[in-house]
Amino acid sequence: MKALFLEQVGSLSLREVDTPVPGDDELLVRVEACGICGTDRHLFLGEFPARPPVTPGHEFVGIVEAIGRQVSGFAVGMRVTGDPNIACGLCPQCQRGRVNLCQNLTAIGIHRNGGFAEFLTLPQKQAFALPLELDPLHGAFCEPLACCLHGVDLAAIVPGSSVIVLGGGVIGMLVVQLARLAGATRIVLVTRNQNKRSLAETLGATGSIDPTVSDYIERITAPDGLVPGGADVVFECAGVRETVEQAPQLTTQIQLY
Repeated sequence: MKALFLEQVGSLSLREVDTPVPGDDELLVRVEACGICGTDRHLFLGEFPARPPVTPGHEFVGIVEAIGRQVSGFAVGMRVTGDPNIACGLCPQCQRGRVNLCQNLTAIGIHRNGGFAEFLTLPQKQAFALPLELDPLHGAFCEPLACCLHGVDLAAIVPGSSVIVLGGGVIGMLVVQLARLAGATRIVLVTRNQNKRSLAETLGATGSIDPTVSDYIERITAPDGLVPGGADVVFECAGVRETVEQAPQLTTQIQLY
């Protein structure tokens, strides 16, 4: 099969390698689609620790081609996606329920081969079944959507809430839609990109603004602004220092998600 490998920082190669064989508790998945995450860029640039040579790709969807002897609940022909973060379940952090802080965390696409290949192996405990009628391109959004859902759950948005989203990438656009579904009545997207501002308003934002305009924070929070007095919740979805520093200035309560 063909697989893309991060050979080392700054070096990618396309290899012809053997199709992997699933272990007793694993599925062999034929990859239908795999998203490119900002993390993949960081891996390439050496800004996030990985274990090269490794095949990146952790936002994947595919069809089960084979199953290990101990696998139950899955069958050949099913469509699946996977949680890429494999927690050990045994360390003190896992025992406290903080699996994101697992001391022995292994991540698909970072420490073990991921979805930038024709096939990958997926531990059964990380697999989730998807409908066969689901568009695989939509299935590849499961992992980023799950991240956004977790953030929206933590924010505890209630009907009538006001929300500001900083950043107009995929994560920001997903949060705009989830905030709308959660009942927020004022949703403002902040991004430099005009096309993304227009798209956000199509997807449910009640307003948008270019952060490069003068006094953009005042234009949002002023008595006659887009969200007078600031928002109940601000989502920082750009991942840069500038937006992290601006977020508290846009809230009615200094609380970041």
